[in-house]
Amino acid sequence: MIKNGLQALRPKQWAKNVLLFVAPFSAGIQAIPDLAKVLLGFFIFCLVSSMGYIFNDMMDVEIDKTHPMKKSRPFASGALSENNGYSLVLLLGIVATLGLILLPKLFGLVVLVYLLNTILYTKFFKYMPVVEMFIIAIGFVLRLVSGALILDLYISEWFLIVGGFGALFIVSTKRLAELRKGKSQIVRSVINEYSPEFLISVVNVSIAVCVTSYCYWAFSQPIAGLWYQMSVIPFVMGVFRYLWISERQMIEAPEDAFTRDKNLILMSFVHVLILFAVIYQ
Repeated sequence: MIKNGLQALRPKQWAKNVLLFVAPFSAGIQAIPDLAKVLLGFFIFCLVSSMGYIFNDMMDVEIDKTHPMKKSRPFASGALSENNGYSLVLLLGIVATLGLILLPKLFGLVVLVYLLNTILYTKFFKYMPVVEMFIIAIGFVLRLVSGALILDLYISEWFLIVGGFGALFIVSTKRLAELRKGKSQIVRSVINEYSPEFLISVVNVSIAVCVTSYCYWAFSQPIAGLWYQMSVIPFVMGVFRYLWISERQMIEAPEDAFTRDKNLILMSFVHVLILFAVIYQ
């Protein structure tokens, strides 16, 4: 039961919540209390995102039973019942609420919006072409924003543009990979509403805006401008490497690409290292 319960939380996908650290570390946080707050926020987001995953699996149990991979999930396989699912959601909700008491109210509001966004996606928006991609992208942006709100940090427009269109780029490449695999009948019905040409257009537009916005931000930094400009190289290389991976290997899960491809890991490490060198000099 415990093993199945942990599997239902989908801990592998908690990697997405690392986005909470982007704004705090970009601001150069060093104080232990601030770091502790961000870590607590990360933990809470992991719990809340798992609540969404459990709810989604409970709603899609019949569809997942026909999927070659998802049929082994705890609810689809019958290892966990619906009552087990509600109990898990309640437990996670209680722990997350207790943690939120220690953090700013605005962060708690964003967490609530994220949870509501996830529930609405599962019940309604996942069946609406285009809308469903933006709803998922909003989930990524909310993670970025929540990290800033924990420490009451300023959020620039470029931060939101790069994050928003970067998220849309990842979502659109995922949809394109699903469509090209020809499993739309057993993955999600909304895939049938897309054409490769449309998704390629979304990928091209989102990657163009994301890269252009990052370049504009990097080249407009008044202090240590050269280092910020140098960060453009690994950033753009990483974006196009991810695009190449999605084209060649049909990667559907972003966390798989960022944890399995050594070149992408190296590019991401160099990009972060350059920014750390500037911020924490």
